[in-house]
Amino acid sequence: MSSSTYSSGNLTFSSPSSSQRMQPADFSAQQHGRQDPGANHNMATNFWQAQVQLAQTSRASSTPHYHARFSASMSRSSQPTGNGVWHSRTDSTDPDSTRADTGMPPGTSNTISISYGRDGKIIEQAARQDWHELDMGGQGLRNLSAALFNYQFLDKLYINHNRLTLLPGAISKLGQLSVLDISGNLISSLPAEIGLLKSLKMLLMIDNHIQTLPPEMGTLYNLEILGIEGNPIPESLKMLMSQEGTRGVIAYLRDNGPPPAPPHQRDWIVLGESASDGVNDGGLPSEEEKQKGVFTVVSYNILCDYYRGAHGYCPSWAIDWDYRKEHIKQELMTYNADIMCLQEVDGATYHDFLKPEFEDIYGGYYWPKTRVKTMSEQARKKVDGCALFYKKSVFKLLEEKYIEFNQSALKLLRENESISKFPDIYNRVSTKDNIAVIVFLQHVVTGNRVVVANVHCHWTAADRDVKLVQAGLLLGEVTDAMHDFMKRKPSDHSPAYSSIMDMPVLICGDFNSTPDSGVYQLITKGEVGGDHEDMQGYKYGRFSAEGMRHPLSLKSAYSNIGELQFTNCTPTFTEVIDYVFYSTNNLSVTGLMGEPDKEYMSKVIGLPNPHFPSDHLPLLVEMQFERRGDKDKSSET
Repeated sequence: MSSSTYSSGNLTFSSPSSSQRMQPADFSAQQHGRQDPGANHNMATNFWQAQVQLAQTSRASSTPHYHARFSASMSRSSQPTGNGVWHSRTDSTDPDSTRADTGMPPGTSNTISISYGRDGKIIEQAARQDWHELDMGGQGLRNLSAALFNYQFLDKLYINHNRLTLLPGAISKLGQLSVLDISGNLISSLPAEIGLLKSLKMLLMIDNHIQTLPPEMGTLYNLEILGIEGNPIPESLKMLMSQEGTRGVIAYLRDNGPPPAPPHQRDWIVLGESASDGVNDGGLPSEEEKQKGVFTVVSYNILCDYYRGAHGYCPSWAIDWDYRKEHIKQELMTYNADIMCLQEVDGATYHDFLKPEFEDIYGGYYWPKTRVKTMSEQARKKVDGCALFYKKSVFKLLEEKYIEFNQSALKLLRENESISKFPDIYNRVSTKDNIAVIVFLQHVVTGNRVVVANVHCHWTAADRDVKLVQAGLLLGEVTDAMHDFMKRKPSDHSPAYSSIMDMPVLICGDFNSTPDSGVYQLITKGEVGGDHEDMQGYKYGRFSAEGMRHPLSLKSAYSNIGELQFTNCTPTFTEVIDYVFYSTNNLSVTGLMGEPDKEYMSKVIGLPNPHFPSDHLPLLVEMQFERRGDKDKSSET
């Protein structure tokens, strides 16, 4: 079978060809376990009966503002009255109106809430955004005002039973929609942008002229109800709906549509006086630059295969590990970094794939999450951890160690605290088995030494305190390791370090914390108070009593360009949470791999997808050791 080749930023890869992907007429039982749609099958399945019922309900709702009137009657019957309670009055809403009657701008609530005191006087009156549904059904509309798409707070939109012939692509702006009803119109096709309605749970398009469903609808992973009756769509899709329902149709569109056009390469951003052209032009450090101590580092959460089930918007063939691992390998080979810090690497991936692939060029160090100690040998292979690779021609390994945060927390209790007085350390931090790895490297050419830490912090958004404590434990462990490393006798051409402040350090990883977090503040500012809001009132002994601090002068490499727009991208979360932190008094950043193609990203709801094998972006940084005697760089912070 042939396959098509696509470009992904800095590399090319292959996706299944059209002959490998299921086609609308290719439903043979032999190939796909489905019946031939060309045969005369009975459509009286539960799935198709649901379609018939949807159509009957839709046709009965053709009167003007049917849904609004029904909703009003239901709310009216349950609305409380009396002194000291809230009364509300909701008028009809016109998307073209400037709300001249209330002085409110378009999109502002026309619900006026009034509170009465016991004496009957008004004690509070406020205009609030209390409505999230808009019913424009049964109005004979031929066009939709552009102003409608500014109502981005809408949860439900009914534009059914009008005379619309087109659904604008601007519908994608209404990203919070869970219900969209376009039934009973004259629409002949759906825009590709409908696939960006990531929150959509119900889509009714009954009784239109729609002849096909765009493959982009395959990304509607939350869709539970799709009404297609009364449209001249292919019999194969109708049969699929009758046999497998909405989920089956969406899965078919997701897995068999063509991949989106590939993105442009990420730009290489030159900082300082670097002469490197960047990875996109094969710009590895030249021999001259190596003599000056220039090297590259990549940090990348590769998305452990065990966690792929949370990405239902990605085609099954593109989320498959056999596909993704080759893509990841190609990426890493293209970057050809001197140091690679990888997160979410399971045991099988490290020992059976990455290590054999890179061992001729790279030395490696790996440690899994602490839970692996209680698991069978087979189960251990699925537990993820952190892997750190270094190019043997550029760096020499001096020492290595790992950090288990739950054990570090218990050690803190045993040495300095009391479980009975500070149970949060035991109950919250010691129950999380996140880890980090640290290596002590020596640059082969210059003799400079560098401490490199690779970490993956706890992920749950509600546990901000846990992440902050883990960051404090990490910085303490790194500082202790640096003191230990300083005891090593330097080689002939290695510079002497009088204190740990002289020693270069890199801390890379997935911190699951945004730039406005306590974690970021602690690392880059050197301290946080024990009453920081991210501590959430929990008690962590001296961490909460005295705050946390460290002596290292650290800065995010990407803060030199104001950080990226995001490093982790899913339909429900798109933020910067991955970083390469470096010591500013002995290292400088000379180049960075920039933003992904913005036009491309505006057309996808999340990663991974056929062009990006992980839900995280790789960070690629070019750095240089500062020569001894150079001006102190600490002022950069």
